[in-house]
Amino acid sequence: MGDKFSIAEVSRLTGLASHTLRYYEQQFPALLNVERSRGGHRIYRRRHLDTLTSILHLLKDEKVSIRRARELLGEPEADECLLEEHDREPAKSEDEISTLSRMLAMVLDRLDSICRNNEKRDKLLHELLEKQATGRNEDLIEQIARCRHETRETVKLCQTVIQRGFKSN
Repeated sequence: MGDKFSIAEVSRLTGLASHTLRYYEQQFPALLNVERSRGGHRIYRRRHLDTLTSILHLLKDEKVSIRRARELLGEPEADECLLEEHDREPAKSEDEISTLSRMLAMVLDRLDSICRNNEKRDKLLHELLEKQATGRNEDLIEQIARCRHETRETVKLCQTVIQRGFKSN
């Protein structure tokens, strides 16, 4: 075996998917500083295979987090937003659980508020429909438009909370 390996070869040798190898490159940039060919393809070396073996041992056998593996292997601190939620260890710390709980509570409070407002609107719309002639439903249309807008804004809020939550956890 030579000293140069493609990502496909490293994938076969380690049993890791290509996307996982690329992820580990992001998480361990100093240790897995993979070269590139003129065409932009990754060129792994024997030392990269040794590093990947150490990473896998820590993550799979020792069951440590990526953060802890980085510390143990001497990888300098990386940007926290690179740590993806799905590649962290399954057990959550109390801080992570607290953060997720606060975000969930914020979303639930917002949705509860919308439900209460919708109940009020439903009563108002019912009263408007009873009092107005069929040709004068501008108020009804305005209420429906506001309700739809609020629902869209809540969806955006939920998406933001989820995105921020995954990036910060």
